[in-house]
Amino acid sequence: MKWIHRFDRLNQGICWLLGALMLVMVLCTLWQVAVRFLLTAMGWNVAAPWTEEVSRYAMIWIIFLGAGVACRQAQLISLEIVMMRLPPVLGKSVRYVALFGCLAFFCLMFVLGMEFMEFGAIETSPVLSLPKTWIYVAMPAGFALMFANTVALLLNCWLERGDIRHAGHPPTE
Repeated sequence: MKWIHRFDRLNQGICWLLGALMLVMVLCTLWQVAVRFLLTAMGWNVAAPWTEEVSRYAMIWIIFLGAGVACRQAQLISLEIVMMRLPPVLGKSVRYVALFGCLAFFCLMFVLGMEFMEFGAIETSPVLSLPKTWIYVAMPAGFALMFANTVALLLNCWLERGDIRHAGHPPTE
C-alpha cells in the first residue's frame, strides 16, 4: 500500500514543476506585452519573438502534466450525475468501466505520442531552433502519468474498499 503513495510524492514534485512552468509562462507573456505595447509606445523598437514560443511550449507541458496529476484524485471533468443516480452496484460498475476505458485511451494516446515524437526529431522550432522532440515528449509523458495515476486511484480504492464513485472527492455528509 505504501508504494501507491509514491505517486503522491511524484505528483507533489510535478506540481512544483507545474508552478514553475506557470511562472515562466506568465513572465514571458508579461514581457511580450511590455515589449509590444509599453516599449513601442516609448519609442523603443524592440522585439522578443522567443516569448511566444516559450509560453506556448510551457502551456503544452502544463496541460499534459496537469491532466496526469489530476487523474490521481479523479479531478478530470466528468458527468457524475448519471453514475450517482444509478443504484450503488450499477453506479460502481459504470465508474469502473469508465476508468478502464480511460486506461485503454491513455495507452493508445501514449503509443501515438511516441510515434508523434519521431516527427519532432526532424523539426525545429522557428525562433528557438529547439528540436520539437522536447515539445512532443509532453504527450507520452502526460499520458503515462495519467495511466499510472489512474491505476493508483483504482488500486487505492480497491485496497481500502472505498466507493469508487466517490474516489478523489472529500466525503459528503
